[in-house]
Amino acid sequence: MSTNHDFLGTGLKFPFSFNTRSGGVDVSSSTVREHEHIRESILQILGSRPGERFMNQEFGSKLKDLVFEQNDSVLKGLIRHHVKEAVGRWEKRVIVTDVSFDDSSQNTDNHLLPIIISYRVIRTQVEGNLVYPFIREEV
Repeated sequence: MSTNHDFLGTGLKFPFSFNTRSGGVDVSSSTVREHEHIRESILQILGSRPGERFMNQEFGSKLKDLVFEQNDSVLKGLIRHHVKEAVGRWEKRVIVTDVSFDDSSQNTDNHLLPIIISYRVIRTQVEGNLVYPFIREEV
């Protein structure tokens, strides 16, 4: 029985890895695992700053510009805005339905603000989510 997941696409696996036999970059086989390719794509978008990609200077999100901001409602509003804007622009297969945060004291003490991103795949209307680890202190 074959399922049709062609709309999910294929691309480079994230994080990037190299095939030990050929030396080439591994291609994601995530279409078999349904949403994994979309999750990888969202992680790439949020983990890239605009200007980092040589051939596409606009690709990415502005999340990393916020690492030194005070952890308050303004920061969370900016994060929501940047996540929805970047994913909406660069990942056309999904709609972000919610952006929330894990504000537990253990995370706050470790300068971590996990971003919980809920989305819906447009074609299948299947819900998905992922947690993006927003670290508020760059090393």
